[in-house]
Amino acid sequence: MKKNKFTLGWFFISLLMAFAVTACDDEDDNVATVTFPEKQTIGGAASETKSLTFDAVADWTLTSSSTWCYFITEGTPAAKATEGVKEYSISGKAGKQTVTIGISDEGQDYDNTTVASITISMNGQEAVLAEVTRNAAGRTFKLYKKGAGDEWVEVSAEEGIEAGYNDFITYKAVANFRFAATNRPEWLSIEGGSIVGSANQEVEFGIKVVENRPDFSKYVQVGNINFQDEEGKQVYTYTVNYKGMDPKDMKLSGPNAFNWVVSLKGDTFTQTSSTGAEGTSVNLTYNNFVEYTVDVLNDDFVSVFVEKCEQDGITIFKTSIPDPENPDEELVDWIHTTNNGKNKVRVTVDPSNEKRIGYVLVLPKALYEQVAADPFCEKGNDGLIGYDESTGEYGILSKYQNFNMLMEFTQEDIKQEAKQEFTVKLNGFQVINCDEITDSFEIKFIKDNWGNDIVMKSIQANNGDFYLISPMMSSEYSVSVEVYNEQAQEITDTIELEQTGDSMGITIPNDWDGTHMYVVFKDYENSPKKVLMITPKQ
Repeated sequence: MKKNKFTLGWFFISLLMAFAVTACDDEDDNVATVTFPEKQTIGGAASETKSLTFDAVADWTLTSSSTWCYFITEGTPAAKATEGVKEYSISGKAGKQTVTIGISDEGQDYDNTTVASITISMNGQEAVLAEVTRNAAGRTFKLYKKGAGDEWVEVSAEEGIEAGYNDFITYKAVANFRFAATNRPEWLSIEGGSIVGSANQEVEFGIKVVENRPDFSKYVQVGNINFQDEEGKQVYTYTVNYKGMDPKDMKLSGPNAFNWVVSLKGDTFTQTSSTGAEGTSVNLTYNNFVEYTVDVLNDDFVSVFVEKCEQDGITIFKTSIPDPENPDEELVDWIHTTNNGKNKVRVTVDPSNEKRIGYVLVLPKALYEQVAADPFCEKGNDGLIGYDESTGEYGILSKYQNFNMLMEFTQEDIKQEAKQEFTVKLNGFQVINCDEITDSFEIKFIKDNWGNDIVMKSIQANNGDFYLISPMMSSEYSVSVEVYNEQAQEITDTIELEQTGDSMGITIPNDWDGTHMYVVFKDYENSPKKVLMITPKQ
């Protein structure tokens, strides 16, 4: 046995010398500098195996600095290590890699850790990829998960633990020393912010993916979390796995789904909503398309279109989903979505000569496959369209309307496509009427300075009055507000303005001399769209 150990040691030293000589011989000043992966820290006990994941920009070679730290491959599986068959250097091609590291008890100290370096070589250059800390023999750390009947079951380091999506998944840790969790992945959230435990005290903790980070939550994640004693003598590394968000779940952001009217030309989308205590009607207008943000697992989703129409006096629904039971059925093909990036969806509608009603939904791929198997709920309740027991109506089931609906609209002639005017509230709540501007001089002055195609109204005000002004423009237009005097000189900086949502608050100066003021609303192209003239009360 000693002879084998002596031979292995000299073999390992010779191998390292060979690599060193090769590196010197191959050194070339013309070789471009390689970007190496960030150095990792891995901890474990004797007889354990660990995973090391890295992204190599070129063909690579890994070398271990110690004989107790070796690589496990298909050619030399873990079972062979007990027979003395171990690899201390392995190579591979460029790309994302995961290698398995074995830890033996060779030369293990009872109370002191041992550190081995994993060196990566690429293009004749090398760097330390990982430091493997082998625990001392005398300390114990155990991690538990909840099994059947909420019974605590020990988790092995090789098995790892799982992070939740919406909810924390709970685990329990216990050790015979004081410890804390370190080296956690950036995508991992710990309930309470940290994990700290005293000797022989059970500590429960929860983990999940970081909230409000779709770049984390939409994709499978793998990382390591370390549990370390306060003196740094012991490190226990557990793999943390995140499976990604629920394959049937979706998070949607954008305009409300209801009260939409699309012009017959398909170039104007108008949504009517009520605002304020008085229920003032406000129209938001979008040109050519309406955009939404859709977050699903792996950005894999399918748009579904539905048309509601009358046939022989009966309300029917058509979809863009091929019906397996009726393959010859006409599909909805006049509604479209285009992807503007991975998760940006733009809704467009073809022109029409007649009124029609349409719906736009987005389904994660897993949910779409479920719906597509039985779109009209002829075999069960997993389809899209059917009798909804919660509403007592036939149509798109409410569960899809509530969570997957982008837009419900009527395409028809928009009678009010003309420019909207203003809503003005004295002191922010008292609605006042705007006056028509009839003076030919004022009309000419406004058109000469801000364009012929301008919407213009006027109000009368007193010194010190506060007015909340809504230009009744869509968010795509109401970008900037400027104030001018009778000489068409901008005086915005001298006026107290306050942006409140889609409205703008203006306070009339106490020292106002009564000369006319012009509040000009401009669109995203800095083009004037509306003018509200303010004159003194008579």
